[in-house]
Amino acid sequence: MPLKKSPYPKSNWFDDLPLFVKIILFILSCGFLYWLKTRQQELQRRENIRQLIPDIILALKDIAKKQDMVLYFSNYDALRLREDHKPLLQAIPKNYRNCGLDADEQALISRFVDIHENLEGIRKAYNGRFIPHEISEFKAFLCSLETYPLSLEQMRAVACDEDNNLVIAGAGTGKTTTISAKIAYILEKNLARPEELLVISFTNTAVDEMFDRTCNFLRDDELARGITFKTFNGFGNMVCRYCSPYPVKLAFDGKDYRAKSFLQHEFDRLFLTDTDFAQKAVNFISFFVRPPRDDFDFKSENDLIKHERAFRNVSLNGTECKSLEEVMIANFLYLHRVDFAYERTYPLKAEDQNPDFGAYCPDFYLPEYGIYHEHYGIDEQGNVPAYFKCKPPFKTATEQYQSGMRWKESIHEKYGTRLIKTYSFQNRNGTLLKALKIHLDNYGVVLNKRDPKEILTRIKALDDYEDFMNLIFTFLNLMKSNNSTIGQLRSKAADQRFEVFLGVFAPLKEAYQAELIRTGCIDYNDMVNHASEYISNGEFNKKYRYILVDEFQDMSLGRYGLIKALKAANPIAKLYAVGDDWQSIFRFTGSDISIITEFSRHFGITAENAVLQTYRFNQEILTLTSGFIQVNPSQLKKNLSSPFKASRPSFIPSPVTAYGNKAQRDLQKFDALKDILAKIKKDHSSASVFLIGRYHHNAPADLRELQKAFPALKISYFTAHACKGLTCDVAILLDLDSGIYGFPSQMADDPILGYLLQHGDSFENAEERRLFYVALTRARHQVYLQYNPQNMSKFLAELIQDHGIGDKQTAQQKCPNCDGVMVARSSDKGKFWGCSNYPRCRQILRVAAIAT
Repeated sequence: MPLKKSPYPKSNWFDDLPLFVKIILFILSCGFLYWLKTRQQELQRRENIRQLIPDIILALKDIAKKQDMVLYFSNYDALRLREDHKPLLQAIPKNYRNCGLDADEQALISRFVDIHENLEGIRKAYNGRFIPHEISEFKAFLCSLETYPLSLEQMRAVACDEDNNLVIAGAGTGKTTTISAKIAYILEKNLARPEELLVISFTNTAVDEMFDRTCNFLRDDELARGITFKTFNGFGNMVCRYCSPYPVKLAFDGKDYRAKSFLQHEFDRLFLTDTDFAQKAVNFISFFVRPPRDDFDFKSENDLIKHERAFRNVSLNGTECKSLEEVMIANFLYLHRVDFAYERTYPLKAEDQNPDFGAYCPDFYLPEYGIYHEHYGIDEQGNVPAYFKCKPPFKTATEQYQSGMRWKESIHEKYGTRLIKTYSFQNRNGTLLKALKIHLDNYGVVLNKRDPKEILTRIKALDDYEDFMNLIFTFLNLMKSNNSTIGQLRSKAADQRFEVFLGVFAPLKEAYQAELIRTGCIDYNDMVNHASEYISNGEFNKKYRYILVDEFQDMSLGRYGLIKALKAANPIAKLYAVGDDWQSIFRFTGSDISIITEFSRHFGITAENAVLQTYRFNQEILTLTSGFIQVNPSQLKKNLSSPFKASRPSFIPSPVTAYGNKAQRDLQKFDALKDILAKIKKDHSSASVFLIGRYHHNAPADLRELQKAFPALKISYFTAHACKGLTCDVAILLDLDSGIYGFPSQMADDPILGYLLQHGDSFENAEERRLFYVALTRARHQVYLQYNPQNMSKFLAELIQDHGIGDKQTAQQKCPNCDGVMVARSSDKGKFWGCSNYPRCRQILRVAAIAT
């Protein structure tokens, strides 16, 4: 049955609304729904944030614990806090302030967030308060460790407990005391157990001294024995013995002289059995053994004279030449069996004598072929070095030199003699010997190679041979310490000399390694490197909380790798390094001074402290030596202080004019030394006296006689390297002369070593300056400086000129003709002043000319 239609009309009010009204109502509805949803989300966020409040309160308590004046707030502590609180920080929305939180809740969260945003500043500010507080808490304990209480600087260095701590300590400021006090503080405060401490130094003497000092401080030898005291080599040996499945045997019993002897034996064997090796060895020793130095690089004639005086320009056949380039020519002729006479007088007729040039002596004469050879010191443009001088009527040195060249050539043309000409610029561009060979071939000179046995005998007679073998040994140690390979070094080779050197070195290194394998041995470098590998691989499971390193300025890349491995194996381990960059003197063993001068770059966040009050020497010694060492701008700046005043002059230059043969010179030096010791006995009746030389051969031959002559004095001889860390009443520095074996030594830093010592200090004689500083700072009261006035060390000249030591007689007058100095001489006609650069400079002055 169909539905009935309603009698009332259906009403839809929304449909009847105007369109714009409908739109407004729709927008309002959407807005309400959005507000409702947002409100719900806000309530949810507020609830989520409020659920974090208990964790935030605990986190703030964690942070507060780091600032409760109990422990130092280290960077590692801050990193751990950041890591632990990272999820909590990420859970806090950035707009938490707009979530309707209570004021207290918002303030709590703001405090937590702000602390983490400024954690580093908060940490530093806290530590700034903590250290004085800690010093106050432990002052009585620290001052009771030995007779003399620790200085405030030392106590600050002890209380500071950063992840990486660098203590820069000057000479005589108590480095050993500071380290031992740090150990005592760690154990007293229970920061670590004795077995969690590793104390490392570089020599057994230093390690023994630290152990004895620590025993005294702890007053408990058994407690001290729980600590690991080792040299780097000793620690590497311990790790290798612990981790290696095979017995560890030390190569050559750890004796350098035995390793050098083996290398010398292998050099001889290879030279006589391997033609390629012999050729390379002859090439290097004959033409590359000394670093090249172009005459045009010298600023003055005096610089050249000093450089040439530092070396003996002796060829393989024993001819002493005037320059290294002439040595190279002489060696080429000798090696190819070409007889020659050096600077033989040319037979001139009377009418051809030239008063401007004196007797004519060509550089080389080949008697078998009647050939003369002149080697001219000019560049490609025909110019001479800037320091060359001229005399009227010539206006320039080049003009005078070129005139001499033309005169010589005219003589050969007139007399019909054959002349070979070579030039200095050919040596500079590497074509000198090639050009010489072409000339000789053109004149029919027969070149035959000399017998290797004869050449080897000549090589081993050269002064340069021992230096060459020392270079081989040093390079081998540095290469192994740095874990470098021959391939890596070849890829870096930037000059011909180094390429030739590697050709000789590589077979010797291969023979050395083969001997280690044959004997089942490892050397000291292997010990340190293998130990680093074992630790990095987790095979050495002993963990140290503190690694304390003495003499840190002597750190090498290999030892640095060992420390880094120990730190990486135990991230909570703290490094405590004590050293003095002014006393970094073992670059030849691989020491890299940048590891201490750029400490934070190598290890990360670092707290640096300085211990600068010295108790070794007086203020006069301190002032002079500090000024001397800081001439090098790369050295860290320090302001040392001393409580002692000088009662008499602290530096006494003592000239010794020695002449005659070696025995006569030694006797004159011995008599002068006795005079100095007599003065010392008068001023210091029972003094300890160090005689300090650059090398072992500087030791007086009759040291026992000196000891018998002055029984009240305690006289000892040390090299400048060996006296480091020692103290005496008076020091006498011997043989402060210039030259290859002078002070500074001219053979200390061969550029070849620079391929393994990339971070070496580029300042001139930087290492030698530090070594001289070490020698100057051994004495408490006085330093006598013994020197040859005709050949004075430039370091001593610097002290005289820049620091005013000595008297008027010590200050030397410059030569008016060159940059030499005038020294007292005598002849049949009486006393006079002559130039120290004689015979190159023949300037003389009357005695009265200087006396006035």
